[in-house]
Amino acid sequence: MGEDRVLPSLSKSTDEYMAASELLEDGLLEEAEKHARKSIEIKKNIDALILLIDILERQGKDSSDFLKMLQDEYPANPDTYRRLSLSSLKSNKEEALSYINRAITLMKKPIYYFDKAGLLYSMERYAEALASIDMAIRMENRNTSFWDLRAEILMKMQRMNDAKESCDISLKINQRDRRALVILSKIYLISGDKEKAREMLLRIEDRDEEIKKLLDEAIS
Repeated sequence: MGEDRVLPSLSKSTDEYMAASELLEDGLLEEAEKHARKSIEIKKNIDALILLIDILERQGKDSSDFLKMLQDEYPANPDTYRRLSLSSLKSNKEEALSYINRAITLMKKPIYYFDKAGLLYSMERYAEALASIDMAIRMENRNTSFWDLRAEILMKMQRMNDAKESCDISLKINQRDRRALVILSKIYLISGDKEKAREMLLRIEDRDEEIKKLLDEAIS
C-alpha cells in the first residue's frame, strides 16, 4: 500500500515540475515559482528544488533557505554544488570556485568543467580557464558553447589564430552559431579586415545593439 501511495505523489510532483519548467521558459516567473514550490511540497526532489532556486534568484528573491535545504537533503549529489556555485558567482567567486571543484570531485561532467572555465575566465585566470574548457571539450567535442568559450579565452591570451580555429570548429557544428560569428567578427576587426568582419556580422539575423555597433565599426 505504501508504494502505491508514493507513485501517484511522484507523478504529481513531476507534473508540477514540468509545468514550472515550461512557465520559466516562457518568462512567467511568478507562475513558475508557484508550480516549483508545489512540486517540492508534494514530494521533495532535487530537480524542482534547483529549479525553484533559479526562479527565485532570477526574480531577485532570497533563496538561502532552499540552498540550505539543497545542501542538507542532497549532500552527495554533484548538482547540489553546481547550484551552490552558480548562486555564489556574484557575491564570492572564490567560494563559487570551491563549490564547482567539489562537484567535479564527485563527478567529472563536461558541464562542470565548462562552468569552471567560465568562472576562471571571469576571474582573469585565463591559463586555468583554458585547461578547464579543454577538459570539457575532450569529454564532449560537439558543443558549440564549449568552443565559443575557448575562443574567447584564447582572444584574451592574444592567441588570435587559435581563437579563430575554435570559432571555425563551432561553425562547422552549427553554421549559424551567433557567438562564434560575433567572436570572429571581433578577431577580423582587430586584424583590420573589416570586409571579413562585415561578412560574419551579416550572417547574424537577429541584430541587437552589440551587432549594430560592430557593423558600424566594420563599415566606418
